[in-house]
Amino acid sequence: MPDPRFFRRAGPFSIADIAQRTGVEITPGADMHLAISDVGTIDDAGPTDITAFYDRRYVIAFAGTRAGACVTTEALAAHAPSGCAIVIAADPRAAFAEICHAFYPDDSPPVAAEPVFGHGVEIGSGAFIDTGAVIGANTRIGANAVIGAGVVVGDNCRIGANVTLSHCLIGDRVVLHPGVQVGQDGFGFVPTRQGLRKIPQLGRVIIENDVEVGANSCIDRGAAGDTVVGAGTKIDNLVQIAHNVRIGPNCVIVAQVGIAGSCTIGAGVLIGGQTAVSDHLTVGDGAQIAGKSGLMRDVAAGEVVMGYPAKPIRQFWREIAGLSRLTRRDK
Repeated sequence: MPDPRFFRRAGPFSIADIAQRTGVEITPGADMHLAISDVGTIDDAGPTDITAFYDRRYVIAFAGTRAGACVTTEALAAHAPSGCAIVIAADPRAAFAEICHAFYPDDSPPVAAEPVFGHGVEIGSGAFIDTGAVIGANTRIGANAVIGAGVVVGDNCRIGANVTLSHCLIGDRVVLHPGVQVGQDGFGFVPTRQGLRKIPQLGRVIIENDVEVGANSCIDRGAAGDTVVGAGTKIDNLVQIAHNVRIGPNCVIVAQVGIAGSCTIGAGVLIGGQTAVSDHLTVGDGAQIAGKSGLMRDVAAGEVVMGYPAKPIRQFWREIAGLSRLTRRDK
């Protein structure tokens, strides 16, 4: 569920209210007076929350959800667990976006106390620390950095000049080089008859201990759950990490890599420069992806891939050698 340090929630709303606001259909037998207090993911939603299910890849998770209500299609509703009120929509993503807008109608953070500073904090010229932020001991914040409301930064961190942090929790001994942007909106829109409707980005970014992020890299906050960077991971300059990506510990991600939304990167993964990773993929522990690759499928643990589209590296080089022989033969 959205972290109350960063988001101001409206509601609760009854199922009937939700149906009226979004034009969806409630299945027969559902309690129209059921009070829904929040939105959530299939995994974390509870009995008073509403979630959405529109991707068959998550059918097992949907069958086990504890959500009190779910927006889905008529065809997918058969997979719902007992006791979950079903809200039928032709486009569940669009309907759920409207529900999220109802619960979180604006971006203004909750009213919070003054920021808290640990012992030995150093703040550079022009830096701004918003209400409710917590800055750990011996952390240094560079010139013109902006630390948003409710952000937590751990001990012994180094926050470079012109860094912007919002909607995030930063561990200890983290180094963010100049220009890093953490916790901005994920790129989420859904087409409607009125045009592209923004999907509220209600998650956070969690950066664990001993992470280093290179200059001008961007890590977007999650749409519903969190974007996570595991302990000890090192990220080079100009890297884009999209919403709901989960990166394991001790990974190395080289410059100009782009990782699309909802990917899972295992522990100790190496990703070469200028690699593009398509959305919703899983890269296993210890895998290696060579530079300039285009990853469009899952990668098993320990696998080494290269190319566009990426393929096992031995296959890639065999194909290159074969092509080279063909061109020599033509001559």
